[in-house]
Amino acid sequence: MIRIKQSSPMHTIQDLGRFGFASQGVAHAGPMDSIAACWANWMLGNPVNSPFIEIGGGGLVAEFTKSANVAIAGAWGDFTLDGQPLIGPGCYPVKAGEVLKIGRLSSGLFTYFAVEGGFDMTPFLGSVATCQRDALGGADGSGNALAAGDALSHETSQLKPLRLIPRRYLESYQAPLICDLILRNSEHFDATVIDYFFNQSYVVGREQSRMGYRLEGQTSISARRPRYSMPIPLGGVQIPPAGQPIVLMRDHGSLGGYPMIGTLTRRSLSRLAQRSAGRVVSFRPIKRDEATTEFLKYQEFFGDFR
Repeated sequence: MIRIKQSSPMHTIQDLGRFGFASQGVAHAGPMDSIAACWANWMLGNPVNSPFIEIGGGGLVAEFTKSANVAIAGAWGDFTLDGQPLIGPGCYPVKAGEVLKIGRLSSGLFTYFAVEGGFDMTPFLGSVATCQRDALGGADGSGNALAAGDALSHETSQLKPLRLIPRRYLESYQAPLICDLILRNSEHFDATVIDYFFNQSYVVGREQSRMGYRLEGQTSISARRPRYSMPIPLGGVQIPPAGQPIVLMRDHGSLGGYPMIGTLTRRSLSRLAQRSAGRVVSFRPIKRDEATTEFLKYQEFFGDFR
């Protein structure tokens, strides 16, 4: 069992998400950076959809009451196990009685913490993913974030040697980011507006949440009216009247009235999720079949990647 000693509202139980219920207004939920989350389970040999902890902003302290092999992936920073620094994303053997501290993050926004065999939890609507907006999932099934005093059950593991994620697969979350966008066929944007969109840089704004990230560019862009409510996908890029893009993240609503210029690939969405306010972002178009090929490669490697 793992006992949570310190937590925050940004620390939640997740799996890959709750899909198939958007027509009923239920959010996908799941990890902001699905690639890093999948690495955590993959390194342990877990099924790709095994529950894990998403740690937003650092500040988690957890005590182990029995031995476990754990994996940590995603944003990195000041991490220690029983007072000894951890050296990088990967798998670590943990003995009963040891304490894991995930401190301040120096790169990225979200860290993923998985345990061999996954956490023992009961899914609802096919998932244990926490969505505070919908009051679904999490340790108690009510959409609550992890809190000090929570206890998470898991299997006892035969300890294995330390193993790191290969460096070539690690992302830099501080470098300027170019996001691949599947352009949407729409009468709302003329060619000039689309050129403005692709030929300028944006910075990530301070309005960041699990529902969406607002971006800020020098030149605002406008869409033709009328606007009307329509289904909106994970990773959709909307253009509100102010002319600055909003990228839809894991807890976004099912319908939206702002025109949508396109949809980010899952890889680009994961990379954007790790960018803090002020980081530079730009876009480039990608063909749908190229995006599909990339997505299928992730599915082939990780399993049921979403």
